[in-house]
Amino acid sequence: MINLLNSQMNPHFINNAIQSICNSITKGNVNESINWLNRLSHLYRLVQKSTKSKMIDLQEELEISTLYIELQQDLFDKGFSYVITIDELLKEDLEHTKVPPLILQPLIENAILHGLKGMKRNGEGELKITVTVEKEMLYICITDNGNGITKTKQELNEASGISLENINERLKIINGGKTEKKLLDVRTLKNDTGIALGTQSCLRIPLIQI
Repeated sequence: MINLLNSQMNPHFINNAIQSICNSITKGNVNESINWLNRLSHLYRLVQKSTKSKMIDLQEELEISTLYIELQQDLFDKGFSYVITIDELLKEDLEHTKVPPLILQPLIENAILHGLKGMKRNGEGELKITVTVEKEMLYICITDNGNGITKTKQELNEASGISLENINERLKIINGGKTEKKLLDVRTLKNDTGIALGTQSCLRIPLIQI
């Protein structure tokens, strides 16, 4: 299980999760430990299933993302909140809408580890995921209210273990290499005075429904 998760996600997340379980067991928190193990095991099963396919249901991708976020929430001592907003036009078709597996997790990880890290103690971190449809394209944006992008693209790649450029290349393949438009856009959000309000990562994925 650990090898599979490590190959897809930052090893620090897995190690921290295991350490939290060990700490919980040491403190005699049996129910909490069982809950952690059950959720980590469920994440493993979802990742294992998803990596066997080139495309998975959007519903499954969001389930993986939600479970990952909630595990990270525990590691952050509930230091941030999250919300996932889905276009009304899509809600009934999540099982029939296809996306590349684990396309969101590296971006969510960057938002949590780099954007919200400084808010761990004050509990004011916010993570938002929006899923919309426009002109036969699926738009998925991950937004945090942190300090904006403070690392170079290379540093972000190294920190996540999965190159952001690789995500863009995966999207190009799905698009058939026909578009010159930017399929992955990562940018710092700022107010009118130039103060950073957070980071937003947006994906453009062809709307594939089966």
